[in-house]
Amino acid sequence: MQNLDLPAQNVESSPAIDIREVAFVHLGATIPPECSRLVLPAMRSHWRRIAAILFSAVVFVGSTIYVVFTFQWGPIALALKEVNLIYLIGYGGSSIMLYWMIRALRWHLLLKRTDTIVPFFDVYMCTAVSLSFSIFTPLQSGEMLKVELLRKYGMIQRFPGYGSFLVERALDLATVLTIAGVSLLTVLNILPDRSYAFYLIAGSISFGVIGIYTLYKLQFTGRAQQLLDHMNQCIGNAPKLLLVAFITCVSWASVAFSWWILLYCGSLPLDFLKTLALMSTVTLVSILSLVPGGLGISEAGTSQVLIWLGFASTAAQTGTLLLRSYSIIAIVLGVVHFTLWKMVRKRRSRRAAAASSATIPTEVDAA
Repeated sequence: MQNLDLPAQNVESSPAIDIREVAFVHLGATIPPECSRLVLPAMRSHWRRIAAILFSAVVFVGSTIYVVFTFQWGPIALALKEVNLIYLIGYGGSSIMLYWMIRALRWHLLLKRTDTIVPFFDVYMCTAVSLSFSIFTPLQSGEMLKVELLRKYGMIQRFPGYGSFLVERALDLATVLTIAGVSLLTVLNILPDRSYAFYLIAGSISFGVIGIYTLYKLQFTGRAQQLLDHMNQCIGNAPKLLLVAFITCVSWASVAFSWWILLYCGSLPLDFLKTLALMSTVTLVSILSLVPGGLGISEAGTSQVLIWLGFASTAAQTGTLLLRSYSIIAIVLGVVHFTLWKMVRKRRSRRAAAASSATIPTEVDAA
């Protein structure tokens, strides 16, 4: 028997292997047949990923073909020339930053629940950067970049960051489902049976209740339990949880407000409740499509919903392209925020270095 000391593993990147783990291997030993079963979950996960990629690719290609061959590009170009770009960029950009600020406030409160204190400025900056670049990631999964950014700069630990992030995601999903259900019940009369909207609303409420109950009842070991503990800290106080849920609703209302501004800049007036219905429905369709950024499917869905709301096809298609400018403006603002945040961090580092160097002579003199 040989005693093989395995090299120390990164605890964060390899949670299944403890540091200084020791393996005992019999010379000439064969791998037992049971070990081959370990490959099956990986194979299933591999095929699920392939199926998801194929599904999103089919949706993207089909919706792109629809947009290319059904949009009236000549009249759309003439309508876009009449858009006031100063208002579009100025008002649209301001509304986007308002949305980022609300989201940062929510995450800041959740981090406090995990006894993690981070300056609001840094929370806002990393939220702005992550949200801008998550637009073109499936399910906006790139938003988790904010956890890694703050962790990289030593401001948070991984488990409080990801625990609060998962709570945020659950709140977002429940809120969008509820808004979409209410909109399909009251504003958009497009379902063959109105009971489907009730099912959607009931499903979102059940999702929230079952999720909270499950978090309290589940018990794991090791790192999974640490993550679960931090999630429980985020939802453990009922008044604070209601406050965070309210902020979530306000954040999605601010997204609808941004859409309303962009449509107004294109001379496409739409009342706020209908804009909220448009936003929630298109967002839900984009999420279900698994297409990064909802490219193609978002344009097809938005134009169709606007037609259902009473716009002519050319006006609806023009409004669709105006709403796509939301992504472009957000990415540009994200780059600006990232550059500014980098400059601030460098300035902080220089100040800290100057302060530490100034204290060294004083300590020497005192000695």
